[in-house]
Amino acid sequence: MLVNLIRLKINNIQEGVRDMNMRKSALLYLISFFIITLVSYTGCPSVFCQEGEEINAKSLYIYHCTTCHGEDGKGTKRGHELKAPNFADPKWQATKKDEEILNTITSGKNKMPKWSEKLKPEEIQALAKYVRKLAPKKR
Repeated sequence: MLVNLIRLKINNIQEGVRDMNMRKSALLYLISFFIITLVSYTGCPSVFCQEGEEINAKSLYIYHCTTCHGEDGKGTKRGHELKAPNFADPKWQATKKDEEILNTITSGKNKMPKWSEKLKPEEIQALAKYVRKLAPKKR
């Protein structure tokens, strides 16, 4: 009899826990739905270019390019293994036309991925201009 009473109590507790978990799940679902709806309605602002502002080419470069090209443009260990160019090399800068840099960023080259599917054309142009800024300063 005592065992049956304990089992009944345990079953009641388990049902209560299940109900509580269902309520938590429903609440989490509603909150997620609300956030997704809000973001899709208002639009999620880009950290690189908010409406009405200039594109932050340096942030774009740091986020997308430094893994291989390094923050200074000279390349990282991985970049050297992939034969990424040294943007700080005056000879490289002198031999590359702006259009070549744009095309490489847009379409990719060798092991470099194409960025046209992830970046807007104006972001690609900003990156190309930023690559030019990595050239050593003339004295």
